[in-house]
Amino acid sequence: MYDWGNSAFATICMTAVLPPYLAALANRELGAPAGTVAWAWTAVAGLLLGVLAGPPLGALADARGWRVRLLGTFAVLGAGATALLAVGLPGSWRWGVVLYVLAASGFAGANIFYDALLPAVAPRDRWDEVSARGYAYGYLGGGIALAVAAGMILRLGERAVPWAFVLAGVWWAVFTVPVIRAVKEPAPERRGPVWAQLVSTLRDARRQPVLWRFLLAYWLYNDGIGTIIKMAGAYGAEMGVPMGHMLGALLLTQLVGVPATVAFGALGRRRGPRFGIVVALAGYIVVTLLGFLMRQAWHFWVLAGLVGLVQGGAQALSRSLFARLVPAGREAELFSFYDLSGRFAGVIGPALFALATMLTGSARIGVLLVLVTFIGGLWLLRTVPEQAGAEASGLRPREIGLRPQTSDLRYDNADPGGRRA
Repeated sequence: MYDWGNSAFATICMTAVLPPYLAALANRELGAPAGTVAWAWTAVAGLLLGVLAGPPLGALADARGWRVRLLGTFAVLGAGATALLAVGLPGSWRWGVVLYVLAASGFAGANIFYDALLPAVAPRDRWDEVSARGYAYGYLGGGIALAVAAGMILRLGERAVPWAFVLAGVWWAVFTVPVIRAVKEPAPERRGPVWAQLVSTLRDARRQPVLWRFLLAYWLYNDGIGTIIKMAGAYGAEMGVPMGHMLGALLLTQLVGVPATVAFGALGRRRGPRFGIVVALAGYIVVTLLGFLMRQAWHFWVLAGLVGLVQGGAQALSRSLFARLVPAGREAELFSFYDLSGRFAGVIGPALFALATMLTGSARIGVLLVLVTFIGGLWLLRTVPEQAGAEASGLRPREIGLRPQTSDLRYDNADPGGRRA
């Protein structure tokens, strides 16, 4: 249900409504394509705080047992700033930039601790399925929130846009309550000074080559995914796609994403998560090439449907594959590097997009640059073995505090009656 809630921010503020709206406000003052460039730099700034604060906060959450607490704190920050966008806009697009940066920082920070809860709520052999189901719920919840926002905007026009931001903030806050109340905080397996734990993790990096190779691969291909998510609305507006078509097409992404993501979860369970990620990235390469060739509004609909087929699968299986590589007791800390990798990629992609658009005067060149990230990520992903866990991460079971026969006993919430023997 947390995926259901925070996806309203992802659909309304990161993708569909805020990017073209803020870009249009900036264009009125500065002239096109300044609005597209302004949004690209805003997306970059919205991720930097999470990049800097993630690892120490992750180590703190592991050492103190604060994953759920910090998830709630960052979610409240993000949801509050999202609702306040209704006050900042349309009066000043610059205030909209500031509030979006705060909201995106809350979104990124909360996701670190949310992702780190995965090993605690399900047995190992269900991580692919549970991760995919979370993303599927996110597509459905985000899609419903976007449909309500789109209905208001299409009926009432631009004056309804601020209410879409209020809807996103309230939706996010309300559906954060279940994870705070119902998910039990995993007991910390390691206690000690936070900075010492973080330094120890970095020192041990050489003993976990597979884990760090995966993070590099994820950084590359998630760069492309993040750029497409954040720049789709602004790019569509730059290409002349009407707002109604963009909202409808992005709703199509959400609807297609629900069954497609569930299917990827089943594929990951049968063939392994790496195979499923490769299939999804091949689809993204097709999307990128078609995006470069886009000329008409219906092309945007086709691209939106194709993205819906592969986006949730790539993200869900990446999360479950990484969970297999993480030593017990360091979930939040190492998932902070996972999210840092993803967020840093989200910084580089829009920045390259903005620079290419500024230098060439054409957003199409920025789209074409995204292709490099998918190809590079695929090339590195082939070096990550299908087997996962202590052996793949370079650590022996005793080094991560687990006996070999109990390596799947890391979940408490999925089995309230006691752990499996």
